[in-house]
Amino acid sequence: MTTSPVRITAEPVLGDPVTAGSTTVQRLRAVVVRRPVMALTLAAVVFVGVCLAFWPPAKEQYDLRVYVAAAQAVLDGRDIYTAHEGIYGLLGYTYPPFAAILMAPLGLLSTGGGRILMTVVNALVLLLIGSLTVRALRPRWSTRHVLVTGFILGAAGLALEPVRITFHYGQINLMLMAILMIDLLGHLPQRFRGVLIGVATGIKLTPGIFIIYLLVTRRYREALTASAATAGTMVLGFVVMPESAWKFWSSYIFDPTRPGSSTLVTNQALRGVIDRLSGGPQGIGPVWIAAVLITLIVGFVTVRRAYDRGLLLESILLAATIGVLVSPISWTAHWVWAFPATALLWNRVAASYRTTGRSRQFAVRAGLAAFVTLTFGIGLPWLAPHMRDRELHHHGFQLYLGNSYMICGVVMLLAAAYSLRRRSLKV
Repeated sequence: MTTSPVRITAEPVLGDPVTAGSTTVQRLRAVVVRRPVMALTLAAVVFVGVCLAFWPPAKEQYDLRVYVAAAQAVLDGRDIYTAHEGIYGLLGYTYPPFAAILMAPLGLLSTGGGRILMTVVNALVLLLIGSLTVRALRPRWSTRHVLVTGFILGAAGLALEPVRITFHYGQINLMLMAILMIDLLGHLPQRFRGVLIGVATGIKLTPGIFIIYLLVTRRYREALTASAATAGTMVLGFVVMPESAWKFWSSYIFDPTRPGSSTLVTNQALRGVIDRLSGGPQGIGPVWIAAVLITLIVGFVTVRRAYDRGLLLESILLAATIGVLVSPISWTAHWVWAFPATALLWNRVAASYRTTGRSRQFAVRAGLAAFVTLTFGIGLPWLAPHMRDRELHHHGFQLYLGNSYMICGVVMLLAAAYSLRRRSLKV
């Protein structure tokens, strides 16, 4: 007579936090697997709600007020560049006329309604950028896996100061980055690639750095399309508001002080750093031009090498870094490209650990990723004395804090240039 072995199974203990936690995770996973659209929609709604809680309609979004004033001027047929006059504490509109045309619907909303709309759109766009980044890093993953991970990554983007300050001021930096990534990463049909780059350039000019990127990477057809799209935005501006368009393209575009003082600590472009170190913008033109030329040459040589090796996302992020460095004004909010760059750096850290363990390569990459994450996560420039020209008197460690985004950008650029210095090296 034989007896069958007794199988002992552990029964879940009521109230056991470990069991309850694992059960909750399993249930959530089951919902995502069985009903991914519902789960992702619910996640997006929750994230939007969180963002609205942090940046409610009653919270002033300063740049949004500028957009709304310009939008109302478009609808009323007034000059968008004088729309701020008579409104206490409001700076003038600084974008090309085409941007004001696109923003015209904001003029139909109240300021509170505009704030809600801007926060909701920025929240959804942040989730989109997270998904685009994950797709670029993991091209073989399923769509569901990409979206789930991308939503998590997008929500984590709020940990970075450039992203938070974009929400705080109600700016369009995330939207521009999203449409640029859609175009540059090849998510448009071939014949339309370059169009969104041209549109983004027509909105804010600085995305024009990616037209140079297309030329450097020999994507000439896309560069031509982007240039034509940019020209189209200019023509539309002249058709809708000829007087304002003439003022912008003949005068305002050549005035780098219109967005604000270049010496403010929030200007983390090369120009801002040089201005602060020199005690002001007077007489620094030759030094700044030399710094810009060196950055463009070293940067785009590195971009070309990255692109030739099939490192598409890396080449795009390097071009974005060049753009914020050489622009006369790059407020901390303009450094939103640090978000996908940080994700890329930590992805490299994980890859190094899988292939080489705790090697020297792993340590270097982990150090760089931590340096970038902490710099942009804390928002180091804000820790330096600022406002009332205190930026002009930094000394010691304050010099690092007050220029830390620029330093971080240069370090990333030089690190990439070093790792790609010979075609035979692996990155």
